[in-house]
Amino acid sequence: MFKSFFSTAKWALWAYGGLFLLLFFLYIQTSLNVAINEWYKDFYDILQKPKIQSKAEQKTRQDDESKGQILSQDEFLNAVKALNLELLNDDNQSLNFALIYNKAKEFATQNSAQMQKLEQTQSAAQTQNSVPKEQSKAQNSATHEKSLNLNATNSAQMQNLNFQALAAQKGINLDIFISTAKHYAAAKAAQEKLDGANFLNKFSLYFYQSLLEHFFNARSISGENAYSIGIFYAMIWVFLCIALPYVLISTINVYFASIYALKWREAMTFEYLAFWKAKDDNIEGSSQRIQEDIYNFSKIVESLGLAFIRALMILFAFIPILWTLSGVIAAPLFEGIDENSIFAPLKHIDGLLVYVALFISLGGLFISWFVGIKLPGLEYNNQKAEAAFRKELVFAEDNRRDYATRETMIELFTGLKFNYKRLFLHYGYFNIWLILFEQIIVIVPFLIVAPSLFAGAIGLGVVMQMNNAFDQVRSSFSVFITNWTKITELRSIHKRLREFEENIEYRKRKRNQ
Repeated sequence: MFKSFFSTAKWALWAYGGLFLLLFFLYIQTSLNVAINEWYKDFYDILQKPKIQSKAEQKTRQDDESKGQILSQDEFLNAVKALNLELLNDDNQSLNFALIYNKAKEFATQNSAQMQKLEQTQSAAQTQNSVPKEQSKAQNSATHEKSLNLNATNSAQMQNLNFQALAAQKGINLDIFISTAKHYAAAKAAQEKLDGANFLNKFSLYFYQSLLEHFFNARSISGENAYSIGIFYAMIWVFLCIALPYVLISTINVYFASIYALKWREAMTFEYLAFWKAKDDNIEGSSQRIQEDIYNFSKIVESLGLAFIRALMILFAFIPILWTLSGVIAAPLFEGIDENSIFAPLKHIDGLLVYVALFISLGGLFISWFVGIKLPGLEYNNQKAEAAFRKELVFAEDNRRDYATRETMIELFTGLKFNYKRLFLHYGYFNIWLILFEQIIVIVPFLIVAPSLFAGAIGLGVVMQMNNAFDQVRSSFSVFITNWTKITELRSIHKRLREFEENIEYRKRKRNQ
C-alpha cells in the first residue's frame, strides 16, 4: 500500500516532492492562523474600549498638529536627558521606554485645575496653622499631621508643574514626546515578543506586526484607553490582509492534496493489477478492492495524514501562546482554595490551560474508543455484505435467468439490512457522545477564564485570544476524536486490502523481485 508509491523510483518525485509542498502549505496556513489569533486580542480590545464620538466628530477628524508626529531616536534621547527621565532597565544600560512613557504621561496629565487645588490646599494649611492658642494639644497635633500631609501633596503637585515648566523651557512638546515614548515602548515590547517566539511563530508575528506598522505606524496598538472608529476599520483591513492569503493557500492546498491522492491511487492500482493478473485464482471482490478500496485508502490516508501533521504544527505554534496566557488565569481561579488543601498546588502550576486541554482531549479519546470499539468490525462486515450483493448483480448482467433471483436477492438484502441496523445503532450512541462533547467543550475555556475577567486581571481581548488558542490546542489534541469515523473506515479498508495482498501474494512476490 505504501511501498508502491514511496519505494518506487517512478513515483519518488511525486511522493516526496509533493509531500514537501503539502507540508509547506500547511506551515503557511498555521502561521497565518497564529497571526489571526494575535489579531483577535487587539480587535476585541477595540470593541471593549470604543471612543464614544458623534457622527459629526467622526467625520471632521480635526486632529492636533502633534498627532502622528514621532521624534527621531537622537531627538528623543536628548529630550529624555533634558527632562531628567533617564529610567533604565534592569541591566542599567538601556532605557526603559515603558517607564518613561508612564512617568511622562503621569506628569503631563496635570492641568490648570491642579493649580487651583494647590492654592486651596495652601490656604487651608495657613488657616489651620493660625488657630487660637487655647486649643488642646491633641488638636494641635492633629492639625500638624494634616499640615504635613498637605505639604507632601503640594510637593508632588509642584513636581508635576515643574516638569511641565521644564518641558516648556526646553522647547519640548509633551504630546509629541509622550507619543514617541509610547511608540518606542510598543516597538520594544513587540521586538521582545518576536525574539521569544519559536521558528514557527516568528513569520506570523513579523507579518502581523508589519501590517500594524503599515496601518498605524506602530508595531503594537495595545494599551490605549479608547479606540476610535477609524482604528476599528483599519483593523478590518488588517484582518483581510491575513484572511485572504489564508483562503488562497488553503484552496491551493486542498486542490494539490486531491491530485496527490490521485497519483497515489494510480501507483497502487497498476502495482496491484500486475500481481492480480498473474494470479489464476478467482479472488472474491477483486474489482471492488482495486477500484473502490484503493481510491478510498489513498484519499483517507492523505486526509488523515495532513490532519495529523496540521495538528502537530498547531500544537507547536499555539502551546507557547496558551502557556503564556495561563499565567494570569491560575491565581484568580483558585483564589478561594486554602494553602493546606490538596488542590493548593494548582494555584502555582504553570501552563494550566495547556494541561486542561490535554486532559480533556485524552479523556475524550478514551471515551470515544470505548463507545466506538465495535464500529471497525461492523464496517468490515457491512462491506462484505455489500460486495456479495453487488457481485450477484454483476453476474445477473450476463445471465438474468440463473442469477439475481428473488429469493437470493431477498436473502442478500436481509443481510444488508441487519448489518446496517447494527451499524446505525452503534453510530447513533457514538454520535450522541461526540456531539455532547463538542457542545460542552465550548463553555470550558470561558468557565476557566471568568474569575480573571471579572477580577479585572485581563480584558476582553485576552479572553478571546485565549479562547481561540485553547480551541486550537484542544482541537489538535482531539484530532483522533474528530476523525474517529474516518479512522474506523480506514481500519476496515486496510484490513480488506491486506487480505487482497495475501490473496495475490503481493509481499512474497515483491521480495523475490
